[in-house]
Amino acid sequence: MLSPKIQLFNAVFSKSSALGYDTYDYLPGKDEDTPYPFVHVAESVGSDVINNKDVINGRISQTVHVWGIANDRALFSDMVFKLEMELRRLSKLDNYYLRLLALDSNEMYDNTTTDTLLHGIIQVEYQLS
Repeated sequence: MLSPKIQLFNAVFSKSSALGYDTYDYLPGKDEDTPYPFVHVAESVGSDVINNKDVINGRISQTVHVWGIANDRALFSDMVFKLEMELRRLSKLDNYYLRLLALDSNEMYDNTTTDTLLHGIIQVEYQLS
């Protein structure tokens, strides 16, 4: 059985890919010719409270980054919104149930490359049972 964190990661990655977004499990480097926009499914954090040897309860969270070109804000915002909606609907993993506790997102300009980018960060937290 896979850990709750990897199950959540896989579910979020699959949801992003199913929406048709170029999705990565790492942040592509500047040397790579990765076209914008794209999604980076990043950090997973878990806080488990084990009731017995077979049941894991606790909190689990996932961070998702969305990167896009600043002059296409409509596409970028639509991507963030659709990902948020999918994360709100997520209620079951392979071996666990999820209850949404919090979903926060932030959008900012990023000028660390030759392109002016928009960088969205979605942080979602679930109760795991």
